[in-house]
Amino acid sequence: HPPSEKGDGMTALTLTGVTKAFGSTRVLQGVDLHVPARTLTAVLGPSGCGKTTLLRLVAGFDDPDSGTISLAGAVVAGQGRPRPPQHRRVGYVPQEGALFPHLSVAANVTFGLPRRSRSAATVAEFLDLVGLDPALAKRHPHELSGGQQQRVALARALAPNPSIVLLDEPFSSLDAGLRESTRRAVAEALTAAGATAVLVTHDQAEALSMADQVAVMRQGRLVQLDAPETVYRSPSDAGVAGFVGEAVLLPASVSAGYATCELGSLAVRGEVSGPARVLLRPEQLVLSADGAGVRARVRDVSYFGHDAAVRLELLPGGTEVLARVAGHDRPEPGSVVRLTVAGEALAYPSAGDSPAEVLVPEIPQTA
Repeated sequence: HPPSEKGDGMTALTLTGVTKAFGSTRVLQGVDLHVPARTLTAVLGPSGCGKTTLLRLVAGFDDPDSGTISLAGAVVAGQGRPRPPQHRRVGYVPQEGALFPHLSVAANVTFGLPRRSRSAATVAEFLDLVGLDPALAKRHPHELSGGQQQRVALARALAPNPSIVLLDEPFSSLDAGLRESTRRAVAEALTAAGATAVLVTHDQAEALSMADQVAVMRQGRLVQLDAPETVYRSPSDAGVAGFVGEAVLLPASVSAGYATCELGSLAVRGEVSGPARVLLRPEQLVLSADGAGVRARVRDVSYFGHDAAVRLELLPGGTEVLARVAGHDRPEPGSVVRLTVAGEALAYPSAGDSPAEVLVPEIPQTA
């Protein structure tokens, strides 16, 4: 598995017009997705949006109703008889790792290899690749931590040199500290192996921090496919904005590149004129004790150590907004501060009657 440059122009996975229904429920509705070779794509969306179904179709566990799926340029589903899972060269890492409990770590890692390749050297190579001590080879899954089990599952998926690795919510059962270290180890292993990967997740931080591109799904459709920074800074609509991070949406009127709203006159991005909604991220709202800016009263403060979320009501109207500040610089609840905006807002067309909103994504729960 020689390391290779990310995104070398080749496409490892292509879905074109893929649909899937179970009974009368349409789960996927015309999904188009291109995954460049040697990159990690995160498929991000809430429960029930179709992301796990998409992964199962790529793996060959289910067949699409229409559309085509190609791996390494070869159609594996959608034109005649689908290629069975065992002939697709797909590595699969499920949510719980699904290691064989009666087999040692070494036997789990080499399970998909021909007997002649099941050597101690091979086991050591792949354990080292995923950041595990080769001395763990003789242990059984119950003797490992959850993070170690997930790394062994990745080693098992990488060992047969698959064309693509599919990861289905692989970190959701881990506690917060272990989740972060395991994410980092998995990302480093995939890069070192020169692997192409698709990660399914409902965790926004996971998608933004790990992926080369993020595919945002909603109700069976792919609504945005972009680099993580683009998805965060230029979401395709307010729904995406609220799912990939906290957002403040305010009604506005846009003219000549400026929006007039309750926070004053703001420079905006986007080809919009007339009634609109402007999007601001909480970190763009700058608080000061006095000086210029709109007056606001602090309603409450959620302290997280490194930073703090501050809910405020604009004065005199009472519109609620959300700011994010450094933890050591948080204001006191009940105090009156001044608000200014750093950077440009993003404007979306509006019918003119949309209320102000604070959008806060659902916090992923540890299973």
